[in-house]
Amino acid sequence: MARSGIRYEDVKDAAETLLSRGLSPTIQRVREVLGTGSNTTISEHLKHWQQRLAETPLAILPPAVPEVVMAALDAFWKTAVQQAETAFDEQRAIARQTVTAAEAIRDQAIAEARQAHAEAAEVRHECEMMQTTTRELADRLLVEQERRTLAEAAITAAEQRVQAALATVIQIRAETEARVMQLDTALQQLRMDMEQQRQEAQARFTAERQRGEANEARLMQQMDRTRQEQLAERQTFAAERQDWKNRENVAQEQREALRQENVKLQTTLAAVEGHRNALISEIEQLRTTIQQVEIRHLDAVRDAEVLRGELKAALVERERLQREQVLHETALPAQTPTTKSDDQ
Repeated sequence: MARSGIRYEDVKDAAETLLSRGLSPTIQRVREVLGTGSNTTISEHLKHWQQRLAETPLAILPPAVPEVVMAALDAFWKTAVQQAETAFDEQRAIARQTVTAAEAIRDQAIAEARQAHAEAAEVRHECEMMQTTTRELADRLLVEQERRTLAEAAITAAEQRVQAALATVIQIRAETEARVMQLDTALQQLRMDMEQQRQEAQARFTAERQRGEANEARLMQQMDRTRQEQLAERQTFAAERQDWKNRENVAQEQREALRQENVKLQTTLAAVEGHRNALISEIEQLRTTIQQVEIRHLDAVRDAEVLRGELKAALVERERLQREQVLHETALPAQTPTTKSDDQ
């Protein structure tokens, strides 16, 4: 059936135009004149035009037309009809070829349709599988969302623990600095006490020497004994002075150790702050970082306990030195009356 886009009148006008140009109206020429249309539609309209043209009686020319012109028109008409039939046969052969090709295309299309149907069934099956997989993925997504929520809660708790650990480290640092200041104060007091004791010992030594010079004439017989006692006292004083120097060196070493511990604590605090800043970009290493912070926190606590023990030991040592000083001062007056008794 011809398409409504190409009308019979269009094909008729194109064929007559070709005839007026002295050309045979073939399907290709008609299509070139029209500029559109399929070969099958043009062939049907052109065949209809040729049938109507063959059925149309010849026009009766007026008697004035010469017989030679009539013969020429008749020959031209026969030639045109013969050419049209030849062109029609050619177009019919082309149409048959086109139909054969179309049938082959149709068979191929049917095969492709069957294959597409099979592929559609396979795609439908794959779609069902994908739907099943999608549901499973949705379930997994819900589970992962729950895990993510739990992970975020764990991260929040870990950040809170880091904040608490940081606050604890800051507090420990403040306590350590306070204890270091206390220890410095105690060391200064200890130095002052040592200096005072040295001055008192020096004063006692000067008094003893003056007493010896005043009683030199009267105590000539006791000179050797007095000299030996003075020598012993000097040796004792030198030993005590050396002992105080040794204790001062020990206190200095303890202070240096405390300073180094303070530096370590500051380094630990800087490391903790660095780990806190790295938490934003290193969530995967959160647990390890927290463990490190906790370990460092425990180390800081242990260091603080060590400092507390050392400070307590220093206080105990100071009390012991004070007791020894009191005993020494108590022993010195006890020796003076004995000497006077011997002189008498």
